[in-house]
Amino acid sequence: MKFTSFLHKKLVDLLNDRRIVVWYDADGAFKGFVRAFNAPNCVVLSAEESVLKTRRRADEIYRLMNESEDPGERDRCLLIYIPGRRGVTEDERMRDPFEVYAMAGTAFGDTEDQKAESLARQAMPDRAEEITRLFREGKPTIDLLDGLEKSQRWPLLNEVFGTETPADVVALALSDKTKAGKVDEKPGCIEELLRLLEGAVGFKPGSSPRNWETLRPKAAQHVLFSEFAFDLPDGPPDALSAVSRAGGGAESVVFAACERMRADSNLRDTYVELACRIENDLGLPHVMPADFDPGERDTFPFEERCLLKRAADLVIAGDMDAAKGIAEVRRGSIWRRQPERSTAWTTLERAMECLDTAARIADGVRPSMPLSDLLKAYTEGGWSDLDRAYRLFESALTAGADEAALTAVVDLCRRRYREAVLKLQEVFLAAVQAEGWPPEGAPKQTRVFDDYVGPVLERRGRTAYFMVDSLRFEMGRDLGEALARAGEVEVRYAAGVFPTITIVGMAALMPGADGMLRLVEKNGGLVPALGERPLKTSSDRMKLLSETYGDRFFETTLDDLLGAPKKMAPKLKNIDLLVVRTQDPDAIGENLGSWRARKYLSDIIGDLAGAVRRVTDWGFDRVVITSDHGHMMLPEIPAGDVVEEPPGDWVEKKRRCLLGSGLLHSAGTITLKAVNVGIQGDVQDACLPVGFRVFSDGNGYFHGGLSLQEAVVPVVVFRAGRDTKTAAGKPEIDISYRWDKFTSRVIGLKITYRVRQLNAFGNPPAVVKVEAYDGSGAGAHPVGEAADCEARDERTREVTLHANVETPVPVLISPDFDGPEVEIRVSDPGSKVVWAAMKLKNAMLD
Repeated sequence: MKFTSFLHKKLVDLLNDRRIVVWYDADGAFKGFVRAFNAPNCVVLSAEESVLKTRRRADEIYRLMNESEDPGERDRCLLIYIPGRRGVTEDERMRDPFEVYAMAGTAFGDTEDQKAESLARQAMPDRAEEITRLFREGKPTIDLLDGLEKSQRWPLLNEVFGTETPADVVALALSDKTKAGKVDEKPGCIEELLRLLEGAVGFKPGSSPRNWETLRPKAAQHVLFSEFAFDLPDGPPDALSAVSRAGGGAESVVFAACERMRADSNLRDTYVELACRIENDLGLPHVMPADFDPGERDTFPFEERCLLKRAADLVIAGDMDAAKGIAEVRRGSIWRRQPERSTAWTTLERAMECLDTAARIADGVRPSMPLSDLLKAYTEGGWSDLDRAYRLFESALTAGADEAALTAVVDLCRRRYREAVLKLQEVFLAAVQAEGWPPEGAPKQTRVFDDYVGPVLERRGRTAYFMVDSLRFEMGRDLGEALARAGEVEVRYAAGVFPTITIVGMAALMPGADGMLRLVEKNGGLVPALGERPLKTSSDRMKLLSETYGDRFFETTLDDLLGAPKKMAPKLKNIDLLVVRTQDPDAIGENLGSWRARKYLSDIIGDLAGAVRRVTDWGFDRVVITSDHGHMMLPEIPAGDVVEEPPGDWVEKKRRCLLGSGLLHSAGTITLKAVNVGIQGDVQDACLPVGFRVFSDGNGYFHGGLSLQEAVVPVVVFRAGRDTKTAAGKPEIDISYRWDKFTSRVIGLKITYRVRQLNAFGNPPAVVKVEAYDGSGAGAHPVGEAADCEARDERTREVTLHANVETPVPVLISPDFDGPEVEIRVSDPGSKVVWAAMKLKNAMLD
């Protein structure tokens, strides 16, 4: 086909399919062609002279395409020519004034198969060698390429597939099952298709029956294996020498066809089926050497597994840059996007982040650091990033990343984290022995209410006070970031009281606690008291607030606030102080077991963010979120880390501390005077295990001792402000899945947020919750939610959907669920209004 005719047909096909095409021409090779280009009802704009004028004109045309009552205006197509390259990074694309149109329609010219040489090969596959020579020796003009034209028409293929482009015909014939089925129905079409396949990719069916249903698997193997072979730096091994594949002149057509199948959402699922079957039929994982270089393309799934292992081996070898390079280059791989594989890559990336952070912190810890420097480094200098990185790493492990290739990485990450936090803890305890706790000048937990809540109430302001059990400082930082788009947020810290246990820490959060909090002996144990008033239970604390603030005060739990908002709202109309309590982090860590604790601990951040948005809707324009203590979370307590308690009269015995009076300390412990760690009352001594040891065995979640993780609590102060809405009214959201049933606990969904009218400044994304329920209606219970993926915010578990972009979202079903079906719901995180839903049958046991 004549080169310009081929190019014109390709653009017209794209315009008919997508209506808007943004053509990026970095070399400026097609300026003349664009000036002469015309198509029915198509407006052609060129940004050669003025980017600003072209953008304004594009906005005007697009508005008419969406709003005009004139059918001629409404049915227009738009071709925008940009004599430059398309941005590669997200930042570059955000600065491109035409990227929004590329997303609304499609981009052209930004991939190798859409450059001049590749297009010429596709137009004239029989002249591939001559085209290669011309481009190797110089820069052939369009007129010169047109002169290579050899008359070749495919009328029957054009009728069936709607195109004559060889790469597109190959892709559609292999992966569009509907159109492929018409080949055998159309007399003469199979002969025309086989002639094109032989000329374009060298496929010869031999003596096989001349029907496409039989030949399609063989042609698919020929094309996919050809791409695989072309991409191998060292070529395929001798064991595969007899497998049919294309010659070198067909490389561009093969690459373009395979890229089309992987990139086109309508062809992708069939491509996956074909590639998996071919990989299995050829035994590629067993035939290829274990250390082979898989090249740059994503033909077969086992290549992704090989790359994962290679990246993991590089991490173990200490070559982190090379490992990150592999992860970044293959981020968009079709195989990595498979839900069962994305979790493994997420785990590896989280491990690399944790290892980097552990190395940075370990290098920064110096002997004999004063407490003020340690606190500043932990709260302002990023040292708490290590605890966050490790929490997210362990959370990723629970999403189903049971990958043998990662076993050594998991062990290394856990070991490096322990080494780094133990090094920090050694210096911290030495500073506590030298200076005491809390350090001089540090903000105190006993001042939180009086500094952040009391003054607002004195001005008759309305405040919601969240008292969260075991919310660690780094989790408070994540919560602050999650709330940032809804108002003004400050994340501060307070030095917690010792011992870091619930009854003491919660008492410290009461009004008037500073200077008045004491530990008094009662009934053989220690009870916190403000002056002479004991505050042993939550009821004692709430009674104190009720007596202080009367009918201005109301208290509830996070469960009630989130679970029954309609009942709650009327009760709060005249309330100035709303106290919201939750034991979730501590209850999860203490009661659910190690695996579930690591899986669900981070969920509290999203729950708190949702609750804060809700109370601000009810008129509480100031919210303070804080905690009684932090915690440590390790996979297990190593052998030897359970120490014997030293002799003494210990009134209170906890896993991480002993309180009372002692004479000696045993190996692995230190004993401090109670007054030196901030304790007033009926306690003389406090005994602590060194490092992160404990006095009694149990799971790897604990608190009660003195460490930065346990004794530094967050103070998140939120003031309601503007909230960037994701969409006006109910957004149009589509959920798709390849079947009407699921056979795995990881369900790979595709979710699209559709926007009909494009905003000139870009459409804001839709932020949603993606969850699975055990049925329909308000009485259904959640049994799964979006797993870790690129679109999911690890802080809030919310998923970001960009306008007119298909987003892969894996949903992880609870291992306890065994019901007949699930309902997938996409909902608004704040109001819980369901925007889209889909039912899937449970076929895991079929």
